[in-house]
Amino acid sequence: MKNFPKFLYLCNFFRLAVYFSKLISIFSKKERKRISFYNFFKKRKRRFDKDLLMAFYRPKIFIFNHDFETRDIINSIYNYKDLFDVNEFTNDGHKNIFQSEHNLNKKKEFMDTSKSIENFVSKNIDNIFNSKKIDLIKMWFVITKQSGIINKHSHFDSDLSGVLYLKVNPNSPNSGLEIFNPLKEMDIYKYNLSLNKIEKNTFTGDKYLFKPKNNDLIIFNSYLEHSVQNKDPNITDRISLPFDLIFKI
Repeated sequence: MKNFPKFLYLCNFFRLAVYFSKLISIFSKKERKRISFYNFFKKRKRRFDKDLLMAFYRPKIFIFNHDFETRDIINSIYNYKDLFDVNEFTNDGHKNIFQSEHNLNKKKEFMDTSKSIENFVSKNIDNIFNSKKIDLIKMWFVITKQSGIINKHSHFDSDLSGVLYLKVNPNSPNSGLEIFNPLKEMDIYKYNLSLNKIEKNTFTGDKYLFKPKNNDLIIFNSYLEHSVQNKDPNITDRISLPFDLIFKI
């Protein structure tokens, strides 16, 4: 019975998967975490092939460090004509942060960066998802001021989400990206520079804390809830470039 929601999920019957998962959760606390996972796909209202759904079923985080000419990107951000203007994302409930409009991938000054990230992601992780083509559909920048907070949320209109860290304070032990694990295990793929290969580990905790360095790039399933805590009052202008990706089916 406990595997029945998974069977429904793999058949694209997401609404039924949510229903039976809720039913099973009455008797199993472990199943309660899975409800939000099935609900994510129900809200997407999109049909996926079985191979991709199998790849999605186990949460994944990918961590790289790569220089995307970050100095030029930072200059483009500070020269952005709508910098610090009020926009539709101003009142999202976050604290001491500014985020741009989410269409930088369509802006001339950011198009090369968008394409570079898209190509890098496709080259390095598409084999994990059975070589599906990956498109970057949204990109924006976030400037976090002192003690800035981004509340827990997930991205319901994409398959993968990521962040390129352009400017961070490496001496902020109490700050980082928190990614919440809805399941028992989560796969962590991290690029080992000295060995020139990606190493895979398993994380079993409830919350994964990622403490970024400059030029770090992290990618994860969009259904994973995440938040940002900057508890160091000395942080000023922490700059990141989040983005959303979808698989072309």
